[in-house]
Amino acid sequence: MGDNIRPVHSLNISFLSSIKGLCNRLMVGAEMGLGNYAYVTKEQDLRFSDGSGIRTDVIYSSNVFNAALVIRTNLLSKGKAIPYINAKGGLSHFFSNILVEDPEDPSSCQALERKNIIKDNTFFAAYGGGIQLDMSLFAKKEKPGKYMIDIGINKIKGGRLNYINTKDIQSHVHTDPNNPTTATSGKGEPLNIQFINITTRTIHEHQVAELYNSPLRMLDIRIGMLFTL
Repeated sequence: MGDNIRPVHSLNISFLSSIKGLCNRLMVGAEMGLGNYAYVTKEQDLRFSDGSGIRTDVIYSSNVFNAALVIRTNLLSKGKAIPYINAKGGLSHFFSNILVEDPEDPSSCQALERKNIIKDNTFFAAYGGGIQLDMSLFAKKEKPGKYMIDIGINKIKGGRLNYINTKDIQSHVHTDPNNPTTATSGKGEPLNIQFINITTRTIHEHQVAELYNSPLRMLDIRIGMLFTL
């Protein structure tokens, strides 16, 4: 999967609660996150078989939303540096927007579908660990146990899903919608958008990206801030 997409940069919110009677070492909770792994503008050659058409910009925006339940075990009951291990399970939702710009050109194609949304989701499981650093280590005036820096790393594994290859977007040319055999530059399936020729009113399809399918495999590295209520 890493061969086809860029790293995901995301913002996450977590809620954790300790279980009484276990020295507050065992914690359960939930987390949600929204991230982006591509915002790319690529000039594409959108021409018909008769040679008419244009070169125009295609904007790709690819994102991922995660939601999971979390269980965490602190390896120490107290201290200013507490290592921990954790496990997670949840749902990962990938979605991509493709916007084909409509240039002001009398000989151009006019987009029949201005935006094409690709989306897919899969369940995942994750495991890993990290360390929780009390802010009083760095700011002596801070009350111990109130604010903590959280640094963690997790390995994520999930089912198969569809996504756009945003790491190596190639320029593509006209394809015939009546001919299902379409050449692509890589190993992915063609992703086509319909266009209409303003002069002839003929509907055509252009390949604007390649659609890949693979198991969800990611390494999650994060740094954040925790605070107690």
